[in-house]
Amino acid sequence: MGNMKYIVFLSLFLLFSAASPLLIAASSVSAQPLSIIEASAFDPHRQVGHDHSAADYADAGVTVEQALFYAVRTAYYFALMAAAGMMLWTIALPAGANETARQLVDKWSLLALRGLLIAVLAFVFVHVQALLKGYEGGIANEWLRLLTETATGRSFLGIAVLSLLGFAVLRLNDSFKMVWALLLAASESFNGHVNALPASTLAIVIDFVHLICSALWAGGLMLLLLFWYADRKEAARFAEKFTKVAWLSILLLTASGIGMTYLILPSWRYLLYTDWGIMLLAKAVIVVLVIAVGALLHIRARQRELPSGRMLKLDGLLLSLIIIIVSVFTYLSPVPKTVPLSYHKMGDTLHYTLAVTPNGPGPNRVTLKVWLPEQLGAPVEVQLRLLADEHPERSAIDVPLHSVETEAEESFPGFIESDYLAEKVDVPSRGAWTAELVIIDATGAETKQSIAFRND
Repeated sequence: MGNMKYIVFLSLFLLFSAASPLLIAASSVSAQPLSIIEASAFDPHRQVGHDHSAADYADAGVTVEQALFYAVRTAYYFALMAAAGMMLWTIALPAGANETARQLVDKWSLLALRGLLIAVLAFVFVHVQALLKGYEGGIANEWLRLLTETATGRSFLGIAVLSLLGFAVLRLNDSFKMVWALLLAASESFNGHVNALPASTLAIVIDFVHLICSALWAGGLMLLLLFWYADRKEAARFAEKFTKVAWLSILLLTASGIGMTYLILPSWRYLLYTDWGIMLLAKAVIVVLVIAVGALLHIRARQRELPSGRMLKLDGLLLSLIIIIVSVFTYLSPVPKTVPLSYHKMGDTLHYTLAVTPNGPGPNRVTLKVWLPEQLGAPVEVQLRLLADEHPERSAIDVPLHSVETEAEESFPGFIESDYLAEKVDVPSRGAWTAELVIIDATGAETKQSIAFRND
């Protein structure tokens, strides 16, 4: 277990020594309320500077092109986990491992690297093609710009370079293999949903931890299956070490996964309103099954019994299902597509504009502009309530508006503008809603307005 402790301690040292300045900056950001994020923020096309939406590509149905796209993503994640995981485990092979076992690991590490190189080239190609779909400019120049001037492109380049360097690293000391695996995970952590966050530093660090733990678990399980088929005695020896590390990996996987979900999703309700959320819940169910299977394997390992072939195959199947799910849901937006509400009404003695962003389930930002005649001045009181038309039994939501000062975008002669804002107004569900607006002016006169809208 000494070598594995070396991996853990060195990994944490490298991680926190590199990220400590970033974590300090991120901690002050994370203490602030979570930002309201719209679905367009997770559009990979927009992230690389294009205006057309990935939704058109993702929602086109199960076409041959789309099936190939996700097949390449699946192959890439399998190869990434296998290559990084085997490199990490090379340094942690049991002290008594025979030469045949080490030759087996070296052989499959080489195969994993070859698979990774092919998968990375295919992965980069299909993604750049998807990102440039519909682009009518100079394709060669845009390829170069995308790969060198965007965070996504630089991540692609970093992974490609590392996949080539892996063949040289395979001939070096085991410590270099571990560093290579850490760098590979770091490059991948800059390519995903976390980069769409306004303050992404902490999320990237958590994603890095998530990837390292995923590689340790996936790579260890693959090696255990290889040993089980090639040398049952070596499988029993390796299983004892693997099951101990697997528990720690799954624990950190769960914690880091929850942490990233918290940072990405403004509301847990999004889990029920998006394909991303449903797939994440399915993944969570599979992880529970993995924990159960891992417990059985751990019991057999502690009793120094040969790992159960059925349990190992089941664990491998669950790993495959998780990777397939990850390959799909990491390309989907975790935030539901919504259309912000912007309602403006003109009257003889009152003008107002009500805006709700993003106008979906969960936290919303509500802004209200009111114009009253100059002789009345600003309203004495403004009240806003939201009522769920499809759920009349629910209590109305009182929107906590407070007065703010903003630059006037439009003016009306003879009227004075008053601005109001409410942050993180929690709307519990999609459907038809009615906004009831009550404005009391300086004379005590009360004006009521009703605005019907939908937030789906």
